[in-house]
Amino acid sequence: MNYDSAKRNKPAISHLFWWFLFANGGGLTALVLPVHILVQGVLGPLGVVHVVDRNYDTWISVLGNPIVKLYLLALISLAFFHFAHRLRYFLVDLGVPAARTLPAQVLFYGGAVVVTAVTIWVLLTTAPLSFG
Repeated sequence: MNYDSAKRNKPAISHLFWWFLFANGGGLTALVLPVHILVQGVLGPLGVVHVVDRNYDTWISVLGNPIVKLYLLALISLAFFHFAHRLRYFLVDLGVPAARTLPAQVLFYGGAVVVTAVTIWVLLTTAPLSFG
């Protein structure tokens, strides 16, 4: 076995990382987001289930819960990583050669990282953590 064949068999760890975020984002977005929209946006206003109302005090008390913050962070950030990966590979499938380059990866995945950072900042600054 020479050096070239060993180099070809080396796994692409960065590619694996983006595919991991893509798969988790797709699964979470496909399964949890419709249920979230159904409960918060449809069944709650109809009075079928009890949901968070539109009062500021209620929102702040719910957003202060660390589990709610983690849920919103996962829901938002993984959905954006899924979108970034899907859009990049959509452009690759269309035959856009620039979509395979490093600047395209930085643009797409960097955008998802920026959205994740903004989400973390918003979740940490909107409501103080409360465990009760």
